[in-house]
Amino acid sequence: MRMRELEKLSGVGRETIRFYIREGLLPEPARAARNSAWYSSAHVERLKAIKRLQEERFLPLAIIRNLLDEGAAEQWLEPQAFPDLDNLLRRRIDHDAPRVPVTVVMAAVGFTRQKIDEQVATGVIMVDANDTLSARDAAIVRVMADLERIGFTRERGFTPETMGFYRDVIEWVTTEEMRLFFEHTAGQVDEAEATDMAERGISGINELLGLMRTEAVLRKMAARRRAANDNL
Repeated sequence: MRMRELEKLSGVGRETIRFYIREGLLPEPARAARNSAWYSSAHVERLKAIKRLQEERFLPLAIIRNLLDEGAAEQWLEPQAFPDLDNLLRRRIDHDAPRVPVTVVMAAVGFTRQKIDEQVATGVIMVDANDTLSARDAAIVRVMADLERIGFTRERGFTPETMGFYRDVIEWVTTEEMRLFFEHTAGQVDEAEATDMAERGISGINELLGLMRTEAVLRKMAARRRAANDNL
């Protein structure tokens, strides 16, 4: 199809489409000649996906590009590099913590089954065939219940889909983290040292992200106040 039809089917203007191509969010079109470009249904689907992620998740283009290129972004998954790292790391971090029945979690936090199922649907938590949650997922549910109690309610627009935004951001961040970790450790350290680095790194980066996010929120709040005062 030509550019005019691509615009019509995707709902995206040609200048934006050209920008996406330059930025690597869209593949180059097929060209029979210098001034002749042909686009496929893949371009339409990709444009719709970009538009959806922008409008529904409010994600920046850098994150969208990585989410759409998930296959390419996960080339760090080389099985010969630290083949037992995931098992070693999980044993250290989880300490073989027992799984928790969903009914126990529901009773503890006051959630209905519908609320649990909604979070499963968004991919934030996982329930296994025995209807249990990992200790970490149970803790996630507890935090969500705490947030609801302090005012982050569905009635105010804080829906289960809101958590999907955090899931998408975390998926992108952790994919990039894994890529960097394996690029700079595989072939340079042994599995024991890699496990130590990963365990301590998770804790350290969690603290770092919390501090950076708090600072960013305070900075944006201050910018918002200054903008409001300027408009008085």
